[in-house]
Amino acid sequence: MPLPLRYSAFTSLFLMLRRWASAFPLRNASLSEGLRAAFSAGTMLMLGEVLHNPQFSWAAIGAFLTCLADSAGTNRTRLASMGGFAVASTLAGMFAATLSGMGMPAGLLAIMCCAGIAGFARIYGAATGLVLMLAAGVSAILADFPVVLWPLQHSHVLIYFAGCAWAVCLGLTVWRIHPFAPARHAVARVYGALAELTRIVGSNTADLNFQDENAAQTRRHVRADIAAAKAALTAIAADRADSHSLYENLLIKLARADALLDCITVLGDLRLSSYATPSSRQRLGRVLQAMALLLGEIQHSLTTPRHNISDADDARAVLRLRQLIGRMPSRAAQSLKLPDLHDEAGLSVLADWKRTARKEPCRPALRDSVMDMLQVAASHLQTGSAEVRHALRCAVAAGATYLIVHLLELPFGYWATMATMLVMQPSIADSWSRSMERAVGSIVGGVLAVLLCLFIHSPLVLALLVFPLALLAMGLRPVSYGLYATFLTPVFVLVADVAGDPQQQLSNALLRAGNNVIGTVIAIAATYFLWPRRQEANLHHSLSQMISVNLAYLRSALDATHDATQMHGYRRAACVINIENGLLLQRLLRERELEGDGKQTSQKAHHARVSVALSRRLASAATHIWLHGRQDASHEALAQFDQWLDRMADLFARRLTVNASCSRLLHQRPVMRDMAQADAVETLCLLALAMYPELQRASEE
Repeated sequence: MPLPLRYSAFTSLFLMLRRWASAFPLRNASLSEGLRAAFSAGTMLMLGEVLHNPQFSWAAIGAFLTCLADSAGTNRTRLASMGGFAVASTLAGMFAATLSGMGMPAGLLAIMCCAGIAGFARIYGAATGLVLMLAAGVSAILADFPVVLWPLQHSHVLIYFAGCAWAVCLGLTVWRIHPFAPARHAVARVYGALAELTRIVGSNTADLNFQDENAAQTRRHVRADIAAAKAALTAIAADRADSHSLYENLLIKLARADALLDCITVLGDLRLSSYATPSSRQRLGRVLQAMALLLGEIQHSLTTPRHNISDADDARAVLRLRQLIGRMPSRAAQSLKLPDLHDEAGLSVLADWKRTARKEPCRPALRDSVMDMLQVAASHLQTGSAEVRHALRCAVAAGATYLIVHLLELPFGYWATMATMLVMQPSIADSWSRSMERAVGSIVGGVLAVLLCLFIHSPLVLALLVFPLALLAMGLRPVSYGLYATFLTPVFVLVADVAGDPQQQLSNALLRAGNNVIGTVIAIAATYFLWPRRQEANLHHSLSQMISVNLAYLRSALDATHDATQMHGYRRAACVINIENGLLLQRLLRERELEGDGKQTSQKAHHARVSVALSRRLASAATHIWLHGRQDASHEALAQFDQWLDRMADLFARRLTVNASCSRLLHQRPVMRDMAQADAVETLCLLALAMYPELQRASEE
C-alpha cells in the first residue's frame, strides 16, 4: 500500500476510535465500588481455596451481586437494598429450585412468577426494581440446582447467603459511605465533565465537525450530571444540611456549575465558529485550556476525602475563573461574568435549594406501609399500566428462554435466562441499546475468558484474577453498560471455573458467552413483539420547536437592548432543546418509528440529523452576533432583515403554507455584510430546505 494511502487509513481509524471513545465518560468510573466488589468476591474465593471447598464460588457470586444491588444513600437505605437482595434472592432461588424439582412445567411457572414480580416492582422505584430483578436472575441460576441445607459445607444455598451477608457487613462497616460522600462525588463529576468540555472546545484539531459533535455530546453529559448532583444534594437530610458548612459549599459549587456551563458553551460557540480569526481562536484556546486546568483542580479537591472545602478556597477559585474570563474582549467579558452567589440574589437561590431538603416525615407503621404498597399495586393492575405490560413481557420472555434452553438441553442455560431478565427494559429504545451492549460485551468478555483459560489452569490463579476483573466490571459500570458486561462475563466464568473441572474451562467460557447472546436476542424479540412500549412523539413538530427556540435566540442577539442574563437564558434553552431533539431522533430510530419504506426512513433521518446540526450552527452564529456582532447595516436593512425573520418564523411554525411563495422567500434572502449575520441567514435557508424538501422541488420547477 502506498504511504499516503496507508497514512489516510491510519488517520481514519484513529478518528473512528476517537469518536467511539468519546461516548465513554471515564470520569464517572468508581474505584471505590470496584474495590468493594472485588474484595468481597475475592475473599470468598480465597476462603474457599483455603478450606478446599469449591462451593464458596456461590459465596463469591452472592457477594458480587449484593454489591451490585447497593443503592447509595444512608446506612438505612443501603441496608434495605443489600439486605433485601440477600433475603429475596435466597428465598427466590429456593422457591425456583423446589418447583423445578417437581418438573419442568413447575420450574417454568416459578421463573415466570419471579420475573413478572421483579418487572412489576418498578412501580416502587428503580432501586426496588433492580434489587428484585437481580433476585429473579439468581432464581434462574439456583433453579437448576437441588436445594441442599445440610451438611453446611455442601449447602450452596446457605453458602450463597453467607456471601451476601459478608458483602452487607463489609459495605456497612469497612466501606461505610459518609452522608455527604454521594453528593460530593456527584458535584465532582459535574466539574470533571465541565473540565472535559472545556478541553474539547479549547483543543486544536483539524476536524471541526467531530469537535462540535463531541462538545454537544459532552454538554448532554454535563446536564445529566448536574441533574444527578441536584438529586444527591436533595437527598441529604435537612438536619445534617443545616448544621454543616460543606453542604452550603456544595450548593454554591453546583449552582455556579450552571453558569460555568453557559459560559463554556458560549466560548465554544465563539471558538468553533468558521469565521473566527486565527488570533481570536488561539486566544480563546489558551483561556479555555487554563479554565480546564482550574476546573480539574476543583474536581480533585472534591474527590480528595481529607480535603476540607473552605469558603476561602471557593472564593480563590472563583477569582481565578473571573480573571480568565476577563482576558476576553471587554464586551464578551462583561456579558460572561460569573454570578456572585454571596449577594442577596445568590442567598435566595441557596435558600430555595435548602427548602427542597425537607425533614423526613414520621414513618408510618408497618401495617400502613404495606397497605399503601398494596393500594399502589392494585391501582396499576386495575388500569393496566405500562408497568403491568412490562411485568407480563418480562415473565413471558424469561419463561420462553427457560423453556428453550431446557428443551435444547443447553449447558449453563440459566445464564441465558438471567441475561433476558437483566436486559429487559420498559421501552424499546432502552432495551435495544442495553441488549446490543450486553451482546457485544458478552462476546468480547467471552473471548477474554477463553484467552485466560487457554493459558491459566490453576484454581488459585483464577481466583486471584477475579479481583482485577471484578474491580473493572463494577468500577466501569457507571461509565458504560457495555464495558460492565465485557468484564462481567469473565468474572462469572472464572468464578464458576474455580469450582469446576479445569479440563472444561475453554468450553465453559464459550457456552456462557453464547448463552448470554441467546438471552439478549430473546429479550430484543420480546421487547418488539410483546406489548411494545413506544413513547409517542411528533419528530417534525419537535424539530420545528427546536428551530423556533434557536431563532428566538438569534433575534434577541440582534436586539441592541438585550440583557446578559436574558441572553444566557436563551442560549441555555437552545442548548437543551438541541440536545433533546438529538436524543429523540436516536430513540425513534431505535424504535423504528419513522414512517415510510427504507429509503424514505433514511431520508427523514438524514434531514433530521441535518436540522439538529444546523440548529447548533445557528446558535453559534447567534452567540457571535451577541458578543462580537457589529451593527454596520442601515436601519432599513435591519428592518428588512427583521421582516424576513418574521416570515421564516411563520414558515417553521407552519403558519405559512409550503408552496412556491415560500421558495421565493428563500431566494429573496437579505444580504448582510456581517459574517455572522450572513451565516445565520444561510443556515436558516438550509434549515428550511431540510425541514421542507418540497421547497427544493418547487424552486426547480
